[in-house]
Amino acid sequence: KTAEHLEMVKQLPEDSILLETDAPWCGIKASHAGHGYIQTTWDEVKKPEKWEEGKCIKDRCEPCQMRQVLEVVSGSRGVSPEALAEAVHRNNE
Repeated sequence: KTAEHLEMVKQLPEDSILLETDAPWCGIKASHAGHGYIQTTWDEVKKPEKWEEGKCIKDRCEPCQMRQVLEVVSGSRGVSPEALAEAVHRNNE
């Protein structure tokens, strides 16, 4: 969320990193320091009652948005999302 958080993420040992969303209602917003690292987006609706198949509800964390968390953490660390995903997978074993 903040530049200080991104600096802390850079210092974490790779073998200690696990990822999660801030579910259920705290998506990565344009005002968050890591937003610039996001490469993947989805169509959204603003209100839950307007939900349609194939779209996310704005600001609600969906499982697919783990990709965005991965992109922010990997981008702040200067590694590819694929490399970090492999490390996180190993850490979950």
